[in-house]
Amino acid sequence: MGGDTTRTILLITRREFITRVRSRIFLIGTIVLMVLLGGYIVLQALVFSRSTTKVTIGFTGAAQVLAQPLKLAANSDTLHVTTQTVTSVASGEDKVRSGDLDALVSGDPGAPDVAVKDQLDPTLAATLTGLVQEVVLNQALTSGGLDASAIDAKIAAANFRLHALDPNAALRTQRIVVGVFVAALLYVALVIYGQLVAAGVVEEKANRIIEILLSTVRPRQLLFAKVLGIGLVGFVQLLLLGAVAIVAVTRTQVIDLPTVGVTAVLGGLLWFVLGFVFFALLFAAGGALVSRQEDLGAVTTPITMLILGSYLAFFWVVANPDNPIGVGLSIIPPFAPILMPARMATGDAQAWQVLLAVALTVAGIVALNTLAARIYSNSVLRVGSRIKLMEAWRGSH
Repeated sequence: MGGDTTRTILLITRREFITRVRSRIFLIGTIVLMVLLGGYIVLQALVFSRSTTKVTIGFTGAAQVLAQPLKLAANSDTLHVTTQTVTSVASGEDKVRSGDLDALVSGDPGAPDVAVKDQLDPTLAATLTGLVQEVVLNQALTSGGLDASAIDAKIAAANFRLHALDPNAALRTQRIVVGVFVAALLYVALVIYGQLVAAGVVEEKANRIIEILLSTVRPRQLLFAKVLGIGLVGFVQLLLLGAVAIVAVTRTQVIDLPTVGVTAVLGGLLWFVLGFVFFALLFAAGGALVSRQEDLGAVTTPITMLILGSYLAFFWVVANPDNPIGVGLSIIPPFAPILMPARMATGDAQAWQVLLAVALTVAGIVALNTLAARIYSNSVLRVGSRIKLMEAWRGSH
């Protein structure tokens, strides 16, 4: 008997999956999304490579003699330099940390110290190196007593000393961008495929297919099979999109793929599975309460708003990564399926937080399955006007 039930569930799951992946909507939609995603990443790479970089450089002490020459030498179609005079190294470094300055140049003009937040523009670095070598050449010619080979050696060794005040800033910026992308993709995927589950339930109620299916399988098992089948469709689509994103990022090197990309993709796929099952159960229960597609919005809108709220909360959580409220929201369902993978992408989530969020979400799925299955069982065969939630829970007619 158990084998027959399992076989029936697999057949229903297979039917849901194959029917939807063979549909024109899925095939065309997936191709369009893959092209748009790959094109967007390539476009960003082209925009970043061709856009003019504007930087503000602070100078203090003897290094101020480099300000005007650097400004004249560096300004081009791809780099524009603005200079500022800074009263001290300490105040200049504070401005670099706050973002008011992109770099601070101090010390001996022949071997200056350059403080940056995380990294220095390559074009700016090459220009500054050339200016330092000119300073060293002038000093050597003025002092005299050196032959040509000694002067060449001094020029070749001349350079600046680079100090990164916050070496992980660039990586964090990349992580935040990826985190926003992951959160947005999960939000869209959960809403779209959750709506598909609800619409599928209403469709089966309307054409009475549900009565045939329930003659061979229990409502709880049918609910599970439907969620599993549609979830596999969404998983396959996200897997394809993730593969396109990784290939595009590898080719364009928009972000540091080994550090950011793979973790974000794997985390996003894991949490899509957990998040989809969690919310799909809610959508299925909501779909069972109505008999017409026109009435579906009334029962699914609160669930959609809950997912949207989780997505919007991500921006506050990222801005306050150590806030206990933000950390707590990312651990507990229903917020975890969007907030936790996004925090994983930004690098803010600790291992114990991820494990606890997974455990709580799985526990929530188990509890929600009991709740949704009861509502589904008591409502799925009833047609006509919308069923009240308490009536569906009690099973009263």
